Amino acid sequence: MKAKLIIINLLTLIRVIGVVLLIPIYQHFGGFYVGLLALICYFTDSLDGLLARKWQASTFFGALFDGTADKLFTIANFIVLYLITPYAIIPIVIELLIVLILLIKLKSNLNLKSNIIGKFKVWILAICIVLTFIISDINNINFISQNLKSFINNLNSNILYLSLLAPSIIMEILTLISYILEIKMPKNIKKFDVIHKEIEIPKLGKNKWQNFKSIWLNPEFYEIHKNDTNLKKLIKLK
Repeated sequence: MKAKLIIINLLTLIRVIGVVLLIPIYQHFGGFYVGLLALICYFTDSLDGLLARKWQASTFFGALFDGTADKLFTIANFIVLYLITPYAIIPIVIELLIVLILLIKLKSNLNLKSNIIGKFKVWILAICIVLTFIISDINNINFISQNLKSFINNLNSNILYLSLLAPSIIMEILTLISYILEIKMPKNIKKFDVIHKEIEIPKLGKNKWQNFKSIWLNPEFYEIHKNDTNLKKLIKLK
């Protein structure tokens, strides 16, 4: 199980490394290669989740690390896209608002798991981000036909980039609204979900590393309590 946890978290770490590499790759190689990097990193997002479920190796540490890596990588991508089109500021602002809402959910003792809209949003964002990077660098891509390059170059750049980012903006807005509703009407929107109960922290010993493993790196503990509320108790553990 230890090796499986390491593999899963290393896949998540790739997205953190991707955050650091985005701007240098864009500056030295262009949008096409940044698009490839984004594609690879978003693939790791699917792969680490798939392996965690298949190996039954999901943990609270992995969930927190994965969610943080996703947010950082997505915001970093839109920051680089802002160098291409000012419309990228819209999803940046909304994504930051989503982070704020998640912090409010945490403070309100609500569960922080992504809902179906939030999970679907990641796929839409990945497609929009990768396509926008590639289109921005289309004149330097050898295997693209000249006719297609001419067609894209003749389009109004503002309309083109706004159209490419529009689906991601829409999904950002829908996700933000759904999380706000979870705060305002938690019982109503969870009526088809499992029953949420407040998390119970087991009695801990004096060994901090052992406590960390038994709570944050314990797949069994995660499976039992993944739908619980008041997860801020975990963060306060020392």
